[in-house]
This record gives sequence, structure tokens and C-alpha cells, in this order.
Amino acid sequence: MKELRAFIKSASLSELEKAKQLIDTAIDKYTKQQEAKKEVLDLLKEKGLTLDDLQDIAGADKRTKVKPKYRIEYNGETVEWTGRGKRPKAFQGVDLTKHLA
Repeated sequence: MKELRAFIKSASLSELEKAKQLIDTAIDKYTKQQEAKKEVLDLLKEKGLTLDDLQDIAGADKRTKVKPKYRIEYNGETVEWTGRGKRPKAFQGVDLTKHLA
């Protein structure tokens, strides 16, 4: 808000009119989005569905999350690694058998 107040104090009339147009456009867009969200939620309630039902339909990511295989303290932080992909810096030159999770 401080930046906006500073802009208002130093802007010319044409700059202020442009800014007003941009703000009015943003408000209009936001209002339309809120109305659309309300319509969608009302339709879901009418049909007896929830947002979770829609996520199932959309085909959520079917990949399973891999549990970390290794854990190490590095620079005061706990770093975990699944053993897949590029080896993190924390595990460079380290005997992995000593850091099994």
C-alpha cells in the first residue's frame, strides 16, 4: 500500500486514469471469478458431489510417493533421499549404509 500511495502522490492525471482502469478491470475479473466459483459450488451441492469427487474424476496423479531410504544431518538440517536420481550434496562421499532411514 505504501508503494501505491507514493505512486498516487507522484502520478500524472493520465497515469492515474490508466491505473484506475487497471484496478477496475481487476475488480471486475475477481468479481466474475467469485460468481463462477459460487455457481460451480451450488451445482455440486445440487448434484450431491464434493470437491474430492471432482479430483477423482480429473485423474489425480497415480504415481506413488517413494519413502526416503536415507537420512542424514547436514548443516543443522535433516536431509532425506530416496536413493533415486542425482545424489544430494549431503550424501556426497558418505557411506550410505550408515544413514539408512
